[in-house]
Parts: sequence; structure tokens; C-alpha cells
Amino acid sequence: MVAMDANAALQVVMDGIIFELQSRGGISRVYQEILPRMCEMDERLKISLFADRRTKQTLPQHPQIDRVNIPTLRRYLRPASIWMPVLTKVRDSARQHRLGDGSGQIWHSTYYTYPENWAGYQLVMVDDLIYELFASLFSSRQDDWVRAHKQMCIQKADLIICRSESTKNDLLEYYQLKDKDIRIIYNAYSQVFHPLEKDEIKPEFRSLKPFFLCVGRRLRHKNFVQVLRAYSRWPHKSSVDLVVVDSQPWSRQERTMLAELGVEQTIHLYRDINDDELCQLYNQAEAFIHPSLYEGFGIPLLEAMACGCPVIASRIPSTIEVAGEVPFYFEPLAIDDLCDKLDIALSSGKNTPRVQQGLEKVKEYSWDKTARQTLNVYRELVT
Repeated sequence: MVAMDANAALQVVMDGIIFELQSRGGISRVYQEILPRMCEMDERLKISLFADRRTKQTLPQHPQIDRVNIPTLRRYLRPASIWMPVLTKVRDSARQHRLGDGSGQIWHSTYYTYPENWAGYQLVMVDDLIYELFASLFSSRQDDWVRAHKQMCIQKADLIICRSESTKNDLLEYYQLKDKDIRIIYNAYSQVFHPLEKDEIKPEFRSLKPFFLCVGRRLRHKNFVQVLRAYSRWPHKSSVDLVVVDSQPWSRQERTMLAELGVEQTIHLYRDINDDELCQLYNQAEAFIHPSLYEGFGIPLLEAMACGCPVIASRIPSTIEVAGEVPFYFEPLAIDDLCDKLDIALSSGKNTPRVQQGLEKVKEYSWDKTARQTLNVYRELVT
């Protein structure tokens, strides 16, 4: 491959498949935040963003981002877990027809796709190794597709971006990589999240009973069931509720469990919450609970700390890397330990050195920084 002229356009071809898979989520949030910022930072950057006409969310917008519509048949072939091989072939064929050989361009997929016969550069972002390290929890045909394509992308990549040192270490160990260039670029948080004055809290949030807060998908590796069990045993649950923010409704199994544990009246699910409303909840919560067994990064940690919300977190490598000693840590599978931390966080309150440390810690992270470092990786590839 030949290095680009310093004055030539920086051409990036991006598969926007994540915007078809997620209505919201950490991975799509990253691209929503950094793509327009990178374009503002470098007028040479031109992004061709391939996507189906019907995405689950609005694509990142900027004059230097050119949306290229491609048919995928996703809305006709359901469930996607069964039809994924067919959908992938249709998508690849339609995309390949438009791509050419890619000479001098960078291929950057938002979620582990790759073009055939690509003569340009290839970049892959590895957010985590959940599908590999927790394969028993992710055993569907679609999960197999993710693992296979992820491995192929890693093998083909000229350069890999990881979201944490923890993820990089997992990647090196699992794939036995020795000759791959890896860059660590941290995620960040929206400036929407910040401490609010009392008169800025909306009446509907001000009137809530004291509560702990959980945010994000309730997948098995997120360890939410352990929170339910600990909360059900906690002696003060009658005076402090548990608020859960997730776009997904309660499953039948979860409803049964809530009833069996006797906590269906004190646990409340908030769906379709926007960032402004989530900021209100962080500001009102007694503490934010981050119970995951594994994370590649953990954006909600930054959101909570930026709002001055105490954090209770499972002791896992990525959380320690991102949040330092700000959280009250508990061992991920130790229910009694989590109960103790609920007590400590509640009695400590919000006017503590930990909270102040959290407000200082989040200053290390910004989407501008993430965008600038990603742009530098693009430049590194082509020079």
C-alpha cells in the first residue's frame, strides 16, 4: 500500500451496521459522538457511511459524511438470528458493488464486517470480548456470526483500537496476538451529565422516594439478577426503592422473580429515558449500581460520576481502570458484600471525598479527546 499525499482527502468507508442493530447503546453512542467531531477537526476527512434505508436511529450528521443506502432485506427476513448468513451475503454484495477495490481508503466497520478484495487499509474497534469470554451466555447462530466475523476482522486489520487496557489484555491473551498494532482510546460521556441545583430538578423526579439506580441492558453478564437478590435481602428496601433504566420491558421470567422475591412494589422500570431525564435520575439517586461481571469500558460510570452520584460497582479490571478508587467496590458474586455497600453508600451520602474525586476523575474523559485520537489513528494508517 502506498502512503497518501498529505493534502489529499482522507477517505474513510464505514459500514453503519450498528445503527441498524441498536436503537441506542454504548457502541452506537461512540460513533454518534465522534464522527461529526472528527469531520470538524479535519476538513480533508470524507466519510462514506453505508447503511440500510431504515436504521433504528438517526445516523451521525455532517456535510463531510455521505450516507450510502444499501438494501439488506433485514425487515423482510426475520428473525435476524436465523437469517444472518443470508442478510450478510446480500449486504456484502450490495456494498461491494459500490466500493471498488478501496485503494488508498480506510475501511472502518461499526460492527465487525469486512469487504472482500479490499486493497485499502482496514481498522477495527474492539469494544470488549464478551462473546468470547462468555460464550456459554451467547450461543445463538447470530452470536456465532459475531465471533466469526470479529475474528476475521481482527486478522485482517492493519490496526486495532481497544476501549481499555483491560480489553487489550483480554484480546492479546484470547487471540494470541503478537504482531498486531493496538491503540487504546477511551470512551467518554456527554456534557448533558452534570450536577444539578435543587431548583433544576423537575417535580416528577423531585417527588420520587429515595432510590438506587441501575442503568443499561439487563443481559446475563451485566449481573442484574445479583442486584435483585441482594436488594431483596437488604433490610432497608422498604424505605429505598430501586429504579432501573432500560429500553427493554420486563421479561416473564423477571416478573416471576420480582414476585417471588417480594420486591415488585419497590422496583421501577423506566423505559425510553432521554439523556436529560437520565441526568435528573443520576442527580436524585442515593447511588448508582454498576454490577457487571465484565465490561470493555462502562460509559454509565462516567455519567454517574459527572452528576455527583455515588457509585457502587463490581470489582472488575475495566471499572477499576476507568473509575479508579471512586466507587464502593463489591465482589461481583458476593450478595452480602453488595448489601454492605448499599448500607455504606446510603449512610455516607453525597457530600463525600469520593464524590468530589469522581467529579475530578471524569475531567480526564471527553468525546473531543476520543475523536482526536481516532482521527490520529486514521492519519497514522495512511502516512
